Amino acid sequence: MSRPIRIGILGASGYGAGELLRLLTQHPAAEVVSLTTTSQVGRPVAQVHPHLRGFYDLRLAEALDLDALLAADCGVVFSALPHGASGPTLDGLLRAAGTHRRRERLRVIDLSGDFRLAEADLHARHYPHSPFLPDRRREFVYGLPELHRDRIRAARCVANPGCLATAAILAAAPLVTAHFRGPLAIDAKTGSSGSGRELKETTHHPTRHADFRAYKPLAHQHEPEVLQALGDPHGARVQVSFVAHSLDAARGVFATLHATLPPGDSALDPAAAFRAFYAASPFVRLVEDSPTLQNVVGSNFCDVAVAVRGRQVVVMAALDNLVKGMAGTALQNMNLMCGLEETTGLWAPSFRPV
Repeated sequence: MSRPIRIGILGASGYGAGELLRLLTQHPAAEVVSLTTTSQVGRPVAQVHPHLRGFYDLRLAEALDLDALLAADCGVVFSALPHGASGPTLDGLLRAAGTHRRRERLRVIDLSGDFRLAEADLHARHYPHSPFLPDRRREFVYGLPELHRDRIRAARCVANPGCLATAAILAAAPLVTAHFRGPLAIDAKTGSSGSGRELKETTHHPTRHADFRAYKPLAHQHEPEVLQALGDPHGARVQVSFVAHSLDAARGVFATLHATLPPGDSALDPAAAFRAFYAASPFVRLVEDSPTLQNVVGSNFCDVAVAVRGRQVVVMAALDNLVKGMAGTALQNMNLMCGLEETTGLWAPSFRPV
């Protein structure tokens, strides 16, 4: 079978890259041809990601094989490099690819936060170790398909959303689109894999197990990302208070949004607003009761529920931080950029039970 998409992954040793590689084993149109690393050059995929034993015969290399990548109809580079390293690396790659005779075939999807925020002051505050690169930044489209499907189809470069931001935006966007302008309080909980593969004190199992904590309250880098996606990056019209929490789990994000409708506002029907907003979004499932992590972990689905009592509105959203919150949305974006149905290679249920 012809595979018209060839894949390269920068920073192929981390959890995000491992999840991309797992999902790509089932993609009918894509072939992984090049993997890079700064720390594990020469090692086979199965040594770095043991769960992929028997699926890949590639070794991790120091540099991307651009010729192999662009030999297909569409060459896609996913950057799973850390914040601060991804932006400059992609800038250099795009400069080098600009002289390649098949440069028009290249597409780039950045999984870091280096190109998510459009405004220089917000970027400097939340990603101080990442250069702003204004000219390159203008080429990047914010890659949440449920909001920007048409722009992603036409894009050459996409900035993949953050995992907590994805859940928060999917919980908030239908309300804001329906002209709700009141304060939004968002409580977002995430699994330890969202912090990456490198050992950290807050993700080390003995300190995370049987514990619960908030982190970066009202200062998390995903808050301006949420506001930007809602069309109000500085919170002039839509006030958001965003607090992230650490779950005692490896995978999953559960976000709860609280809102209060204005007195006498009978025009906004929250449940109807959500049904209309997600009518054409295959990976957002509206559920009657509370979403659960077990129903989404391992899948590219985000389950959303809306509860209303008088003027009170509570929206709950659950997703897998490594799939819909990262690698799954990246593949959804790739499908759109390369002219495929966005569900290609992604239409699968969760791992339940986890």
